[in-house]
Order: sequence, then C-alpha cells, then structure tokens
Amino acid sequence: MKKFFDFSDIRGEDLEKLIDLALDYKTGKVNDQPLLNKNIGLLFNVPSTRTRISFQTAIKQLGGEALTYSANELQLANKESMKDTATVMGKYLDGLVVRWYNMNDYGYGRNTLEEIALNSQLPVINALDDKDHPCQIMADVLTLKEKYGQQYKKKKVLFTWGYAERKKSPGCTHSMLTAASLLGMDLRIAHPEGYELDDQYLSFAKQAAQKSGANIEFSNNLDEAIEDVDVVYAKAWGSLSLPGYEEQQYKSEIRDQWLVNHERFARANQDAYFINPLPIIRGDEAIKEIIDGPRSLMYDTAENRLHVQKATLASMYSKDKNLQLV
Repeated sequence: MKKFFDFSDIRGEDLEKLIDLALDYKTGKVNDQPLLNKNIGLLFNVPSTRTRISFQTAIKQLGGEALTYSANELQLANKESMKDTATVMGKYLDGLVVRWYNMNDYGYGRNTLEEIALNSQLPVINALDDKDHPCQIMADVLTLKEKYGQQYKKKKVLFTWGYAERKKSPGCTHSMLTAASLLGMDLRIAHPEGYELDDQYLSFAKQAAQKSGANIEFSNNLDEAIEDVDVVYAKAWGSLSLPGYEEQQYKSEIRDQWLVNHERFARANQDAYFINPLPIIRGDEAIKEIIDGPRSLMYDTAENRLHVQKATLASMYSKDKNLQLV
C-alpha cells in the first residue's frame, strides 16, 4: 500500500526528481500510460476546482478512468462509517485521491486519510487535508523552476498570511515549509500572532534545513517581511489556536495590515512575482491589480497542477523503478 500525504517520507533529491518528472510530462519528453485500465476514485468532502479537474484530466491522459464522488452522494451522508466505505472502495478501485478536512476539528482530515488508506488497502494521494497540500506546492515549485532554473533555490520567497472570510486549511503553508526545507530554498513565512504553524512541521523543517542548507525565516510584520523578496506568495489559513468567534473578529481587525497592495508589493524586488494557489477573492489577500497584473503567476501554477498530478500518479503506478519516487 502506497500513500502520499505530505513530504515527510520523501528525500529532497526525490522531490526534485518528481518536480522534474512533471516538467517532462509537460514538455512531452515522457508520454506513457501507467494507469491503463485502472480506475481511480476521487473522494472529496469539500468543494474543489483545480484539484478535481487536474486529477480527472491527468488520470485520463495516463490511460485510466477517473470516478468522482462527493461525501453527500454516498451513504456517508447517512452515517455509514468510513471504515465500511473505504473497505468497499478497495474492492472496486485501483487507487484513491482524497480531499477531506474540517477546520473546526484540526487533525480530523489527516486521521480520515489514514483510516481510508488502512481499510481500502489502496494507494491514496492527499488532495488537501487539514495539514498538507503537497500537490499544490509541487506545482508552485515547478513554476518557480521554469522561471528561474536551478537558481530558484537562491531566490527569496515570501509566503504570507492573508485575510479570507472562511477558515482555510494551513495545508499549503505546511507543505511549502517542508518542501523548501528539503529542497534547500530561501523561504520567509510571515503571519500575524495567533497564526503560528504546527510544531511538528516547524521541527521537521528545522532538521531538514540543516541538511539541505535551506534558509527559513519567520516574521510577524508584512511590511518588513516583503522587503527585497523575489516572490510574494499570499495565502490565507486558519488559526490553530484561536477560538472561532475570536478569530473571526481578530482577523477582520488586522485585515488591512496583511493585504498585498501597491505600496507593499513595491517593497519587493522590482521584478518580483506574485503567487496565489486559487481560489482568491480580489481585495482579500491581495488587490485586483496585482492578482491580475503582469507579474502574477497564478494561472501558471494552476496549469502546472495537471503535470504535477501526472508525475505523482506515475510515480505510484509506474513499473519503471526510476519513476517510483513516492
């Protein structure tokens, strides 16, 4: 049984190879069909646009069949246990791509993914839970590598918290932190007090960075953190410590202090890029002119989701040992 939930069990060099494999699929250098005659289920309990469509397309292009299920369409809606659901899915399918979380119960999503993998005995890919979003971050890194080549590791990337009305998963933040620490990147994470990351990820990144030479910094001030950076990645995530009502009031009060606007973006390097993984509401994490401006890589990273999904699936199902990276 294979599972790909995060980057904790992958070596930095294998993560680099996985991103390079995605580029090979994009350029047509690799054009195989390791999913021929395989049925891959997509099980989601929350909405999805890019992840769902890119996985559906990737599975089709790799020769397989994508079968999509939302939780409210299954007997899960009538309180059937996940154990029974996953066990039966394991009898019908060849693999699962799962998006599952509830940010009012941190850890519930990851525990559910573990339960699905255990009972289905299928390969399972994390399509975003309450702890990680590895496929999104690989697409972001691929985009940076396309823009900068191997020099992307020397570019200063700012990953900053931004306002969103709904409580979003810290999955992208955790995955960016761990990926950067494994790859030897130069990463600065900025967030308000109260939005600290999971200690498990902070500890992992510290140890991994010592091996890779990564530079990982933290700041509680966006105006200072954005100075002279090469990439501004704005992404909302929910607090792991603040009660719901208190957080809602608090983040409304600090919203303007964490908005990527003209004045703040001008403090970055002149040719700095802007990234957001989508979806985004213009005026929340950043202003419309930056989101839709010439330095935005928002749609580039969205496009690269397809190629990263193909690489991830291929690495799990390919018979070529050189491609078995996760």
